[in-house]
Amino acid sequence: MSRSALGWDLHRRFSTVSFVEQPSAESPDVFHVIRRARLDHSDRDAMRAWLAQLPPGTPVAMEGAFGWPWVADLLVELGLDPHLGHPPALKVLARNEAKSDRADADRLARFWLRGTFPRCYLSTPEVRQIRERVRYRMTLARARTQLKNRVQAILHRQGLLHEFSDLFGKRGREFLQSLTLPPGTHYVLDQWLVLLDEVGKLLIDVEQWMRTNMETDAIVHRLQTIPGIGLILAHVIRAEVGQLEGHFATRQKFTSYVGLAPMSDDSADRRGRRHISPACNHTLRWAFIEAASTTLHAKQCPAKLRRLHERLSRGGHAQEARVAVARELAELVYVLWKKGESYREIPSPGKSRSAPR
Repeated sequence: MSRSALGWDLHRRFSTVSFVEQPSAESPDVFHVIRRARLDHSDRDAMRAWLAQLPPGTPVAMEGAFGWPWVADLLVELGLDPHLGHPPALKVLARNEAKSDRADADRLARFWLRGTFPRCYLSTPEVRQIRERVRYRMTLARARTQLKNRVQAILHRQGLLHEFSDLFGKRGREFLQSLTLPPGTHYVLDQWLVLLDEVGKLLIDVEQWMRTNMETDAIVHRLQTIPGIGLILAHVIRAEVGQLEGHFATRQKFTSYVGLAPMSDDSADRRGRRHISPACNHTLRWAFIEAASTTLHAKQCPAKLRRLHERLSRGGHAQEARVAVARELAELVYVLWKKGESYREIPSPGKSRSAPR
């Protein structure tokens, strides 16, 4: 019995597709390319007409690269079965093969038919719409941090010191407005503060929408029991992970997806520095690093995490220490999510058994 699949090599303006058939399971390395095509993204009617020739339910293997969501929605609309491949894994599998648009499309279909296609999570349209909001909020939060850093840089260049714990609170803003600065510097400072206020308003708006409209399910409730993870970050993590079951078999796979699993750089007798991979879900990594900062400043910060941060931050390694705390939080989220439990800190052996949990 023959099996078939469509390989889809996606680009910005067009896609190259290959419909490939495997004649027999007894010959796993024999494949026949039935037809190929270059589909122009500007002509959706022509795309639909070509795809309508395929048998319903045909699996479509595509790389999880930028711009895939609308293609996946189109394929589902036409009764086909889209699947995303993990880009770094696909790159490794194809490293010794020819590289061209046609070869890439053929190869994706062959990987699927062989059972070696490295699948990753294909989120639903509903989840993707939530992600649009939470990623927008992340971008605004980053912009706010950058603007604050710009203001701090102005003070640094002018040799101005302050002792405010929050330079951008009420007293800090009064201090900034009272400064006597050169005209150009004063103008730039005022404009940075105007932008900072505008970004702050946009953040308030999107966070209010998230609190009002995003469903707070059991998973979000459990995530909020972890010190440092409030409602907003819980929603971000929930939306970005989507579905834990069936996609992350171990904590290591989860922390790797989050981008917090340490990678070695050793050779012979040389032990290189550990680092984290750029191939990850960047929104999730940002969320866990933000949660780590909040956790470390919380009164209820778990003693284990505080000790870990203190030990690793010695010698000026504060950033590495914060990443390590973020990784511990990611592993904690994985365990609680998988077990369906809320967080409770287990007392150390030196504490009384009657201590609150």
